[in-house]
Amino acid sequence: MSNIWDPTVVLDKETAIRILQDQFPELEIKRIEKIGEGFDNTVFKLNNEILLRFPRREVAVSILKIEQKLLPLIKNHIGIKTTVPFIHGKPSELFPWPFLGYNFIYGSPPNRLTKEDRIKMIRPLAEFLKKLHAIPIENLSELDLPSDELKRLDITYRKPLLIKYVNQAIQLKLIPFEKQMNQYIEKLTEIKLSKPFVLVHGDLHFRNMIVDQNNRLEGIIDWGDAHIGQREVDLSIVYSLIPTDSRTAFFEIYGNVSDESKQLAKFKSIYTTILLLLFANDQKESELVKFCQESLLNALQDE
Repeated sequence: MSNIWDPTVVLDKETAIRILQDQFPELEIKRIEKIGEGFDNTVFKLNNEILLRFPRREVAVSILKIEQKLLPLIKNHIGIKTTVPFIHGKPSELFPWPFLGYNFIYGSPPNRLTKEDRIKMIRPLAEFLKKLHAIPIENLSELDLPSDELKRLDITYRKPLLIKYVNQAIQLKLIPFEKQMNQYIEKLTEIKLSKPFVLVHGDLHFRNMIVDQNNRLEGIIDWGDAHIGQREVDLSIVYSLIPTDSRTAFFEIYGNVSDESKQLAKFKSIYTTILLLLFANDQKESELVKFCQESLLNALQDE
């Protein structure tokens, strides 16, 4: 069975070195290591200070182009560290697509978080999203950012896909709380909101967050899904990450939203976390599987 994250091209370290030597001969290569493979990119760390992202699928090319345009413009307006591209690679005989190099944020995506760790993330996360969603979209008009072309919040469109992914996870025995999951899906109905559009990160989940050794939030990465859309896309992180009895504290900082907004954000959280759970299992990342299970259960909890 094919997966949506299956790559077209997987770059090895040796080829990455050849590409860099060919296109950037002035760049001294002291050390390079592969540090990850996500849905869209193969990621390397160069000289412990540069993050390199090479697309794994053609769709990721447009994603990198969005980051290339957006991040230099907003980096000083979001109140948190992010990666900004400064190396711009071109397609070549060695690799068919452009690639980017960024400043490196020290830390790692969270794979283990206690309840106390999750609570400590409330303020920095709420302040980041409040600043991001307050950026006037008219200031971004020259960037020609997309709208939500993927129907991320369209429950009528996404519910059959959610059922498909949940069934896959159940068959793989990845959901120990199967009854609760199915009850949520049975009650799931369309939610329509007519809210003003804002700039959203578009793919805000724990794999795109960087924490330090004490699990304190250091940065937000992977902005390729950024678009002009509904804030509930980003607010989904509240439901997978923040404990049920602490979500009120988040919205006290971010600002009040309607119950309908919260339910839509919850749906997006569950949908995204199911996909991450399947991905983690496919990649045989047992620690990430457990973290996804914990986050999915957290998202299912009612306030």
